[in-house]
Amino acid sequence: MYTYIPRRDLKLGYFDGTSAATLEGPRDLQDIAFNDRFVSGKTYNPWVHAVSMCKWAEQVGLDGIVRMEPSFEAVLCHIESDLQLTSRRDLLYHETNLFPGQGVPGGPSATSMMDLHPRLGPNTPHFPGPMIPAYPSPPGWKGRQRNFADVAFESIRAGMWHNHFPGESRVILDYSSIVSAYDETYSSLVHDRQGVPRMKHRLNNISAGDMSRLKTEMEEVLKTGRPAPSVNWRSLLQDIISRYGERLEELRYLLRRSDLDAEAIVAKAREKILIMLTPHIVLPKSKSNSIRVRRGDQQPLHTSSSDTSASHSTPDDDWPTRIYDACANHPAIDFARERQLTAQEKRLANSIERVNRAICSTLTTVWATAFDSGDKPLLSKYMVIEWKKEIEELMDWLDWTMWIKCDPPCGQGFQCILATWPWEVFTGEEDVGPVCRDHAEGDIY
Repeated sequence: MYTYIPRRDLKLGYFDGTSAATLEGPRDLQDIAFNDRFVSGKTYNPWVHAVSMCKWAEQVGLDGIVRMEPSFEAVLCHIESDLQLTSRRDLLYHETNLFPGQGVPGGPSATSMMDLHPRLGPNTPHFPGPMIPAYPSPPGWKGRQRNFADVAFESIRAGMWHNHFPGESRVILDYSSIVSAYDETYSSLVHDRQGVPRMKHRLNNISAGDMSRLKTEMEEVLKTGRPAPSVNWRSLLQDIISRYGERLEELRYLLRRSDLDAEAIVAKAREKILIMLTPHIVLPKSKSNSIRVRRGDQQPLHTSSSDTSASHSTPDDDWPTRIYDACANHPAIDFARERQLTAQEKRLANSIERVNRAICSTLTTVWATAFDSGDKPLLSKYMVIEWKKEIEELMDWLDWTMWIKCDPPCGQGFQCILATWPWEVFTGEEDVGPVCRDHAEGDIY
């Protein structure tokens, strides 16, 4: 194993998604940047792709490219000058039993285990002969070595470490330079992804004009002399997720419960909505109704006539709208727009504002009926159905990664795993999970 440290801070480009996969979809944006065309799976060659990658990186002033696989990889174009070797160790290899002559999974049909492993010579019995270790045991070794199943499982688990915030913290992203093909400016892509699961979104139907503009934008953000970020976008994005993520999930769980009666669910849901909207619930204005207490009627000693009148009034009709306005207008966005923003920062500001407004719209819509729900017990079942629909539609639209997890949680001895390339995702059509996997057996439950 070789261990390196960088000789200096490295300027790297990052392609989001499973961008290190050899599948066609995850490479779409790279093909636009490096090749000016979409390379089919049949003609794709990873080494040719790496050469194109470094050629483009040098043109735009990058030292290399970071891509995601189960974990992350950095493709550096000048290792000798960018990295310093600090150690070199011969490590214990894992135990691998192989069928002689068996084709390498996912490899070219002409490639066999004989071509890749030193102990498999031309006279080794062909499949289905006995399985033999690929390598001899180390000198003086006793007991079994790590088996391949353990190595594969631990590799998957190590990759899962970065699935949630803060992610891969050794690479510092410049949020002010994020380029996204989801921007509706690239209008040729909008129609094809409507109603299509995100896993199946592609760029291969992009128009020539949009492709040219997208590549130009990628190159523009890498130019020197751009203004420094005006806002800590990472913190702002995470603040919204932290504020609402767990609370929305708890509310959805409550609305899905079948062990409580509808009235109990409505009462508890009202409390949760009230908590989420607490910083934004402005005082209502009184709108008197027909129920009045006559001045001459007996009143409790602690209540004045005006108090009694107010207790029989209802909030004004505009009250939910004022709550929504207070919730939807994020002060940090107003602060940001007073600064000099890059086009990419304006996109982030618009995105955050749109997300915040969607959340606030759903919450105030539910609150409008939850406020006096205690007076309408006969409508409890209807309210639960409608509120569940509102919350589920919001969460499906937000699609935050913090909600991608095993539910219920995995038991002791199991690990929550997302299927990923190259182990269980081979075509991009597979169900990616998540599932609970047995540490010992690797079974899926």
